[in-house]
Amino acid sequence: MKQLFTRFCCVLGGLVGASQLASAQIVYTPAAVTGYTADVIAEGTGTVASKTTNTIDRGNATVKWCFANTSYVNPAGASPVRALPVSGLLTSAVAATPGLTFQLAAATGNNSLRIDGAASGVLTLTTPAPATEVVMLGTEGNGSSAGKTFVVNFTDGTNQTFTNQVVPDWFGGANPAFVVGSRVSYVDNSIDNANTDPRLYQVRLTLSAANLGKLVQSVTTSKTSTDPVLNIMGITLGASCQGVPNAGTAVAAPASICPGQQVALSPSGATASGGITFQWQASTNGGVTWTNIAGATGATYIGTPTVTTQYRVILTCTGQSATSAPATVTVSPTAATLSYATPPATATFCTSGTQAVVVATPAGGTFSAPTGLSINAATGTLNLSASTAGTYTVTYTPPSGSCASPGTTTVTLTAPVTPTLAFGGTTFCKAGAAPVTTVSPTGGIFSSTPGLVINASTGAVDLAASTNGTYTVSYTSPGTCGGTVSTRLTIQGNSAPVYPNVLTPNGDKLNDELKLKIADVQNYSLKVFNRWGRRVYEGYSATEGWNPADNSAGTYFYQVEYTDCAGRAQMARNWVEVVK
Repeated sequence: MKQLFTRFCCVLGGLVGASQLASAQIVYTPAAVTGYTADVIAEGTGTVASKTTNTIDRGNATVKWCFANTSYVNPAGASPVRALPVSGLLTSAVAATPGLTFQLAAATGNNSLRIDGAASGVLTLTTPAPATEVVMLGTEGNGSSAGKTFVVNFTDGTNQTFTNQVVPDWFGGANPAFVVGSRVSYVDNSIDNANTDPRLYQVRLTLSAANLGKLVQSVTTSKTSTDPVLNIMGITLGASCQGVPNAGTAVAAPASICPGQQVALSPSGATASGGITFQWQASTNGGVTWTNIAGATGATYIGTPTVTTQYRVILTCTGQSATSAPATVTVSPTAATLSYATPPATATFCTSGTQAVVVATPAGGTFSAPTGLSINAATGTLNLSASTAGTYTVTYTPPSGSCASPGTTTVTLTAPVTPTLAFGGTTFCKAGAAPVTTVSPTGGIFSSTPGLVINASTGAVDLAASTNGTYTVSYTSPGTCGGTVSTRLTIQGNSAPVYPNVLTPNGDKLNDELKLKIADVQNYSLKVFNRWGRRVYEGYSATEGWNPADNSAGTYFYQVEYTDCAGRAQMARNWVEVVK
């Protein structure tokens, strides 16, 4: 927790600094440039001549001077009392430009655009950028009041020229930006601790309205006089509010918090100019409505949301506004949530298959349950087939560092039901009594293979409407753990036999024999007599018949008797003509 607080303080401190900077009328940013032609700053230990390539002034054979930074030690072991900072970062002392800083190039390389005589030079920005003013840092050795010319060049090929710009002499000039306080001799390494001299000065080049928004690419510096020796040692861009600002994207640090924690918000990629006003807004309904946050009018805002909240900021410049893209701050719950069923359903399952977690927040935690319930500790999936019927409490423990305390839920497992099913028999006649259905438990669903007409709710069979045959009837008991049982039923017919009256026993399988084509009967007998009453055939199988191939043509009489599938005794007498 201490580490989290420390990191938050660092973020907060940085954002507050940005807020203070943005509240100035103009925001100044030192520009990294290339094009320096001389090293005029001595550093480290050694002679001035070994640490520099030229001097600030032109001087003469016995008198030449350079700057030094606070790390310089001459061969005699002496250092300047005051000097340039080793970092090269200078803060301007000019009251009209609060917050203005310059960044000198490294003392180990070229750090001055040195122009000796009538000449010119160019410093090019490493990263072109827009500005409302360009501020040059410079000084002169052997100074004069002759004006200098600066040309600000833009990436679109245009430029703006500034003439008669005065850069005072490094000793005694008015309104210095920075007092170095010492100089070192290029000839004998002596140190001149002048305290109030030498000096560096700033020249402000205010861009015209037509050039606002253009990217500054480089600055050309020139002079037409022999004296003085001009040294340009830094460029800083100033930007004030112009037109519609870019609001950027709101950034939350951190983006996920526990209730009661703070979050620091700032607009990333927003216009960093003076004169801009800010208004932070919040939404707790997913961005549908936004409300101004009272007092949240700085470039940054420190909030303490109690629920997940979206934040955005409105930037306004001279009456024109822009709104940032929002940032979402997730406020984690104080208790974990766990569920195996979506309401209104209850977490009741059969001891078969598996069951995954429906809800488990926050993500990344572990699951546990009492003995008897098989559970995957990482995913929470229940192995129902490997579990024992009963009621269990499942616990979900959030990951380390989470705001939430463990959550629990109840899961009930029920063993599958094995139903019973009976119809009071297995074979039924279409003309007989309907089967009596008996099931346990009741309330389930009946079904059958095609051809059997059965009521799905009651199991009642319509024998008359069914087709003769054997069927598989299934019953599924009610409830989530209902089972299925099956049985077989046979439906027999009761249609009257067809009695033929002509036989032609010629072997063509058409009317060759006397067979009544009757099924589902018992006690069957067929007797055939000739016209003198002598019995010529007697059979007792309904699938067999009398073939008169060995009998003479003529008229015969027959009698058939049987008990039908409904148990009724049937008897018929008829005659048949045998034709040969």
